[in-house]
Amino acid sequence: MENSKSKFSRICYTIAAISTILIIVIFFYYFHDINKTSQKIKREMHINNARIISDYLKEFFQGCEKELSIISTYLSDININKKNKLNGLLSPYNVLFDNIALIDINGSVIYGQSGARDIQKEPGFKDAVNGQVTVASELTQNHDGKSELCMYMPVMDKDKRIKAVLSASFLESTLSSYIGQKVSGSSICTAVLNSEGRLMYGSSNIPEFIGEQKTSYFAFVKACGITMKNIHFDDILDKIRKQKEIFVEYNYNSQHYTSACVPSGINGFYIAYISRGYKTSLEESIFSKANKVIFKILLAGIALVSGLLFYIIRSREKTTELLDKYEVIDKQDSIILFEYTFNPKKFEVYGDFEHLFGKQFNTLMGDAVYDIYDIVHKEDVSVRGRLHEFFDSTRDTFSAEIRLLHTNGGYGWFRITGKISRNEIGQCLRFIGKIANVNKQVSMEKNLVKRAENDLLTGILNKKTIEARITEILKSGHDGRHYIFYMVDLDNFKNVNDTLGHIFGDRAIADTANVLTKIFHDNAYVGRLGGDEFAVCAVYDAFDEESLMKFIKDHAEQVCKENRREYSDGVNTVKISSSVGIAIGPKDGQTFEMLYKKADECLYKSKKAGKNRYTIFDHYTVFNR
Repeated sequence: MENSKSKFSRICYTIAAISTILIIVIFFYYFHDINKTSQKIKREMHINNARIISDYLKEFFQGCEKELSIISTYLSDININKKNKLNGLLSPYNVLFDNIALIDINGSVIYGQSGARDIQKEPGFKDAVNGQVTVASELTQNHDGKSELCMYMPVMDKDKRIKAVLSASFLESTLSSYIGQKVSGSSICTAVLNSEGRLMYGSSNIPEFIGEQKTSYFAFVKACGITMKNIHFDDILDKIRKQKEIFVEYNYNSQHYTSACVPSGINGFYIAYISRGYKTSLEESIFSKANKVIFKILLAGIALVSGLLFYIIRSREKTTELLDKYEVIDKQDSIILFEYTFNPKKFEVYGDFEHLFGKQFNTLMGDAVYDIYDIVHKEDVSVRGRLHEFFDSTRDTFSAEIRLLHTNGGYGWFRITGKISRNEIGQCLRFIGKIANVNKQVSMEKNLVKRAENDLLTGILNKKTIEARITEILKSGHDGRHYIFYMVDLDNFKNVNDTLGHIFGDRAIADTANVLTKIFHDNAYVGRLGGDEFAVCAVYDAFDEESLMKFIKDHAEQVCKENRREYSDGVNTVKISSSVGIAIGPKDGQTFEMLYKKADECLYKSKKAGKNRYTIFDHYTVFNR
C-alpha cells in the first residue's frame, strides 16, 4: 500500500513538474512573441506618428511659401521704394507672420525690421539673392533678443532679375505652439531638429524629456545609453548622413524612452516623436525576479496560472492601448473605395464610411443607387450630369472635386477619382474608384485664388476681377434682366489722408467696402477700382420701369446715407460723404467699358453739383441727398 501511495505521489509530482516546466516554456515563448509583436507595432506607430507631424510641418511651410509667392508677385509690379505703397501691401500680412521685412540685395532694410543681426551673412539670404526660396537652418536672435526662424523669398522684376528679398520669420514660441497643437499628452512630445541634430523647437514639455541640453539630441541619446541591442551610435550617424528614419530606445532619469526621428524634407530638418514609460524588454518585464516566481509556481500552481492569466491580459491590454493610441492616425487617410456596376445597378463601398460621413452604408441596388446624391451639396449636384456625360464618352478615367455632407454635419471637399471598364462594343460594365478627403488642400487652393482676385486692403474684388466678372455676365445676359452699374467715389477723402494720415485713409476705404457689401449682399459684384473709387454691378429682374427706378434709388440713397461719416484723431476731425454715378445695362451699354464711361460721367455731375448725391444716366437727373 505504501509503495502504491509512493508511486502515486511520484506520478503526481512528476505531472506537476512537467506541467510547471511546460507552463514556463509556454510562458517564455508566448511573451517572447508578445514582446516582438509589441516592439514591431511600437516602431511602426512611432514612425507613422513622426511622419504625420512631418507632413503638418511641410504643409505649414508650403502654405507660407505660397503666401510669400503671392506677395512677391505683387511686389514685382510696383516701385518698392515707395513706403506708403509697401505699407498698404505688406501690413495685412503681418497677421500671417511674426515679422515680415523687405530687404534689398545688398542687405539694407526697405520695409519692416530684419530679424537677423547681420543679414548679409545669413546663408538663407544668400540663397534667396541667388533665386532660391529657403528656410534658415538655425534659429537666430532677433533685435528683441527672442529666438526666431526665418524664411526667405526672392522678389523679381518683370525681367526676372532679383531686386529684393522677402524675409518672413516665426518666433520660437509660435512654432512650438503650432507643434503643441498637433501633439498633446504628458507621456509624449515632439521636437524639430536641424540637420546636425540640435534641438530647434518643439512641444512645451520637451525639458521633461531631454532636459535643457543644447547639444545634439543624438549625442544626448548616446550619453543616456541605448537599450536596443541591434542599434549603435554609429548606425544613427550613418542614417543622419543618408537622411533615413531612425528608431531608438534609451533610459533617462530612471525612465524608459522611445523615439522615432524622420526627415521632414525641409532643409535637412528631422522630426522627433518621443514617448516614455512603456517597456517591451523581455528580461525587464518578465524575469527580473525569475527565481522567486519559479519557486512560487512550484508551490502554488493556481497562483502561477492566475499570475499567467493576469500577465497575458495585461500584455494584451498594453498592445491594445498601443493600437488604440494610433487608431486616429490610421484613420487620417480618410479614403474609401467604391464600385458601381451597371447591369444590374449596384453601388458598394469598402472602408470606414461611417467614420467619414457619420452613418453606416448599406449596399444600394436598382434606382436606390441615386440615394448616394443625398450627401452631395446642392451646388455640386451637377456632378451627376458630369458622370453621365463621362459614361457616354470614350474616356476611361474620371476626376472631380465636390462637397459632401461630413460626419460633423457640415460639408467638406472630397475628390472622386475612378476608372471605368467597358466591353468590346463600348458598353459600361463597372466604375471603380475612390473618395478621398481633400478639404484642407482644396480650401487652401480656393483661399489662394480668392487672394489673387480680391483687393488686399478691403477683401472685395479688385479692378481686374470685377471688370472680368461684369464682362462675363453682360455677355451671358438674360432677357428681362437689368445690370445696374454704380460708381462710388468718396468726397473729401484727400483731407482724411492729409490731415489724419494714411492709417485713417485706409480705414475709410475699408469702411466703405463694408458698407457696400452690406447694402448689396445679393446678386451683386462689389469691387474697388483703385484709390477711393468703387464699383458695384447689381442684377435686377424688373417687370416695369417704376420698380426698377425704385430699386436703383433706394440703394443709391442708402449708399449716400451710410457713407456720411467722420474720422478723428482726437485733435482734428474730417467729415466724408460719397458721390454716385449710375448706368443701366444693357440699354446704356453692353460692355464694361460703355457702362463705366457713362457711370463716370454721372459721377462727375454729382461731384460738380455739390457732392453727397447721385446721378442716373437715363436722364442726367441729379438727386440731392
